[in-house]
Amino acid sequence: MKFGYVSLLMIVSLACFAEDKVMEMDPNDIQMNGYVHKSLPEELLSRIKATTDTFEIVDGISYEKAVDLYKRDLDPESNLVIWEEMARVYNLFCKSRCGTAAERVDVYRALLLRSMLPNEQALARLQAKVITASEAANIVSQYKLEAKPIDVIQK
Repeated sequence: MKFGYVSLLMIVSLACFAEDKVMEMDPNDIQMNGYVHKSLPEELLSRIKATTDTFEIVDGISYEKAVDLYKRDLDPESNLVIWEEMARVYNLFCKSRCGTAAERVDVYRALLLRSMLPNEQALARLQAKVITASEAANIVSQYKLEAKPIDVIQK
């Protein structure tokens, strides 16, 4: 996925045989998985459409590209739940703000980081350009799921 402006390094959970460890990786060093699913259920496709309708303006990922990526995901449902929670908080905050691209990027980055990191760590890495520290804290506190680093399987 295209997250270059989010961070040069992503937090990932690297699955290694019997031991999981968290490490930082350059996203350019990660190769995509082949297709795991030939197709996705219609219900999942409509949910994917809702998240891409929210975030395409920020991350440039179209519905078609998102479907392609979800077909490569070992567990597309659990990944989609994360994006739905991000979209919920993003839309809630952006009801009263997000008139500029810079604001939308700050909110998106805050939520993407929070999806992978606890509140304090997400805020420490955010480097917001437009939103205030208190707005960022409010945004990440609204995200209700556990932090889940991106799983990368080392082959």
